[in-house]
Amino acid sequence: METTTTTRRDPRQSPLFVRSLEKGLKVLGAYDASHRRLGLGEVARRTGLSKSAAQRFTHTLHALGYLRQDKETRAYGLSPQVLALGFAYLRSDELVARATPHLLDANKRCEETVNLTEIDGLQIVYVARVPSRHVVSVDVVLGTRLPLFCTAPGRAILAYLPEDEANDLIDRSKRVAWTPFTVTDRDALLRILGDIRQRGYAIAEQETYLGDTSIAAPVLDPAGRPVAAVNIAVPTTRWNLADVRRQLVPTVLETARVISAELGAGPG
Repeated sequence: METTTTTRRDPRQSPLFVRSLEKGLKVLGAYDASHRRLGLGEVARRTGLSKSAAQRFTHTLHALGYLRQDKETRAYGLSPQVLALGFAYLRSDELVARATPHLLDANKRCEETVNLTEIDGLQIVYVARVPSRHVVSVDVVLGTRLPLFCTAPGRAILAYLPEDEANDLIDRSKRVAWTPFTVTDRDALLRILGDIRQRGYAIAEQETYLGDTSIAAPVLDPAGRPVAAVNIAVPTTRWNLADVRRQLVPTVLETARVISAELGAGPG
């Protein structure tokens, strides 16, 4: 019982937790496509910091090169140096390194966009991507985050997690409808996960973006635990479901299998 309690203890309550670092990272996380430039007041509102704290952190991040300041408006925005943090992860991630040649091969065979996603909390994160030469229906870039519960990669991962863990992640997810086709009902999602376990892959039709059909298969570690998912997403204007199943599903399954084997997983 003591071990379980220790395991579940919030690491933020540890005396080792550096709250000033947390606040600095909150400032970097305040920027997105809708908030490219922020004044001090806006930084304070989006982070929950006081204005004086926002001033100290933006000054420090500017001095370190992670923020740049508009000379006229005095507003801050992210600098290209922030990219170094993300690319350091990509360069050091063994999974991405092992998977990339197989993603390239899959892209050559199907001529469609092939992705690798990893789980992070209640979301998937796109960590590798080989784009199609065709016009794509959805512009997804590296680092894009989407919910586990309504994406094909997320469901592929959920389906291969221990049942109690998958149930917990679904229960904690904000199951809002991204489109009119998004499945949000808990029991319906559990049935979908059961189907995925039976056939080995997930498929989501226009559940996150309209006009987008997405398929995915899990990448497994030597213990059989899902650590990522291979994903192909195609527009409904060029692909119907029957053709997706016949032509793309085998590529997704084989690519996930060979990447899993690279990691030491046995045959599924």
